[in-house]
Order: sequence, then structure tokens, then C-alpha cells
Amino acid sequence: MKSNTLYTESQSFFSWWLCLILLTVSVASLSVHWHDLLRLNFVPLFQLPSFWINLVLWGLFAVLRLKTTIDEDWVEVHFFPFNFYRKRVQWSDIQSIEVRKYNPISEFGGWGLRRGVRGRAFSARGNIGLQLTLRNGKVLLIGTQNPVEIEQLNLSQFLNK
Repeated sequence: MKSNTLYTESQSFFSWWLCLILLTVSVASLSVHWHDLLRLNFVPLFQLPSFWINLVLWGLFAVLRLKTTIDEDWVEVHFFPFNFYRKRVQWSDIQSIEVRKYNPISEFGGWGLRRGVRGRAFSARGNIGLQLTLRNGKVLLIGTQNPVEIEQLNLSQFLNK
């Protein structure tokens, strides 16, 4: 039987405060070579480990995505491009589902793939998520930027499949 996708969302980790932090770290770590940069002499820059670390950090956050897919048979969350950070839950394993506001810092210690007192969380940014309470008692929270769209899907109809 072919599954039908009901909803997909791809979230970037970039936010104004993350860009500010990365920019501040980049400027601070490369500021010792401003005189070389002004003379367009990039050779000393390429020899700095901080240059390469900054390049990798900017590149990582540019491609890192939290992808959520809601299907008629399952809910899946995935940190792209890392395949080992993928979780698929069948509707038959879900006891309850709700969209709720949460505090990423106090409940899970921040954003990303997190474990907290309330369960496991996959979040990129923001403070609204889709909470799945599984039949085994575990909780999985998936961050979203489109809570209204998810609520309109009326997902509780899939719980007793």
C-alpha cells in the first residue's frame, strides 16, 4: 500500500542571534589579520585554524535542516544531512498528539537533538512543537514553525489505526 504525505516542513537553524554569534566569533578570531585582509593578502588567513573552523561552522549551519514529514502511516523527523539523527514513529505507537508551546532552554537545554526531563526533542528554533506521547510512555517533541497548519490536519484521527 502506498503512503500519502500529509505535511512536510524543512527548518533552517539560522536565526538573527545565531548569525550574530557566528559573526562575532568570526570577526574576533580573524581580527588579528585585518592589515593582511585590507591588502588582499589572504595567504596568512588560510594558515589559521580559526579560519577553517569558522568556515566549517558557517557551512554546517548553512546546510543543517530539521525535516518533518507527517504521513498517513507515520511521523518522521530527520536532521539533514545526518541520517543517524532520524526518527520514524508509526501512528499505532502514538498514544496522544498535541501542538504545544514549550521552553527549549529549561525543558531540553536548548535546540537540536536533545533529551530532557520531559523526553526527547528535535528542534531547530522557536518554542512551538508537535508533542507525541508514545504508548510506551516516552515523549517526542518536534519543533515547528507552522503550528496552525499542523493543527488543521486533525492528526488525532490517525491515532487508533
